[in-house]
Amino acid sequence: MKAVYIDTYGGPEEIKFGEMDDPTPAKGEVLIRVAAASVNPVDWKIREGRLKLFSGRNFPMILGTEVAGTVEEVGEGVTSLAPGNRVFAGLSHKGGGYAERVCADQSKVIQIPVELPLGEASTLAVAGLTPMQAFTLHYHVQPGDEVLVNGGSGGVGTYAIQIAKILGARVTAVCSARNAALVKQLGADEVIDYNTEDFRDRRNAFDVILDAAANAFFPGAKACLKKGGMLIKLNLSLSAFIRGKWSVLFSTKKYRMILVKNRSEDLQWMIDHVISGKIQVVIDRTYSLEEARKAHEYSQSGRARGKLVLKTGAV
Repeated sequence: MKAVYIDTYGGPEEIKFGEMDDPTPAKGEVLIRVAAASVNPVDWKIREGRLKLFSGRNFPMILGTEVAGTVEEVGEGVTSLAPGNRVFAGLSHKGGGYAERVCADQSKVIQIPVELPLGEASTLAVAGLTPMQAFTLHYHVQPGDEVLVNGGSGGVGTYAIQIAKILGARVTAVCSARNAALVKQLGADEVIDYNTEDFRDRRNAFDVILDAAANAFFPGAKACLKKGGMLIKLNLSLSAFIRGKWSVLFSTKKYRMILVKNRSEDLQWMIDHVISGKIQVVIDRTYSLEEARKAHEYSQSGRARGKLVLKTGAV
C-alpha cells in the first residue's frame, strides 16, 4: 500500500511517501480501506517529536490520527462491523491514518450513514470531539455562558463555535479580520480581531476560554475569566502545564490541558448534528497523499480556514 511516513522526528522535510506492507487485523481489530484522512496540528506535533512520550520511536512511523473509509476485513471476535461498512476511526498518537489501509481497534471505529461524505467524516474524531468534550466533560457549558474561542477560524475553532452555540452559549471568536465573516456565519456573536485587540484586556468577561490557537497561557489569560471560569488548552506542553498549575494554586479560576477521548456516544452526537445540519463541516483544502508535506506546511502556517483533508483515492 502507499503511505506517508517518517523515519525520524523533524520538520516537513522528513515526510516521505512510498510503499509499505499492508497491515493485517489482529483480534478485535478491523482493516479499513482509507478514503480520507484529516490533517490535524497534533499530526505535525507528533512529526516534530513533541509528543514522543505518546507516539514512541517505532520507525518508520505512518502519520495520521483520524480517518474515514470502508471496512475491508475484520479480525477475530469482531461482530459489530462487517466488510463494506462505511466507518470513521479516531486513532491513537501512534498514527497510521495517512495510508491506503489502516487497522484500528473496533472500539475506536464507528459506522457512519451514507448521508455523511467520507471526507467530512474524517474530520470528526479529533477536531470535532475535542471542543465537544471540552464543553461537556471538562467545563459544562450552560445556556447563557460566555465562551471565547481563541483561534475561531481553524479546524477545532470552527467546530467549537458551533458546539458552544448548540449548548446555548454566547460565543466570542478570536481570529483575523479576513475570517470574521466565516466565524459569524458559523454562529459567533462577536469577533475579536487579534490584530487590533488583545482579548486578555477584557476583565472578568468569559466563563470558559478554549485556546485552539495555542497562544493563551493561564498567567496572562486568567484576568479575563470570571470567578470559577476555566482556560482549556489543547496543546500538551510541560512548561505551560507547570506555569498553569502554579498559577491556579492561588486563583479561584481553573486551568485544564486536555486530550481527546474516543467515546462512541460522543462520536454519534457529532454525526447526528452534522447530518441534521446543526454543525457545518468547514474544509479549507483537500490534498492527495503525495501532497502531505504541503498540507503540513499549510497547517503550520496558521492560515487554514477550517479543516485540511488528505484523499487517498482508495475508495
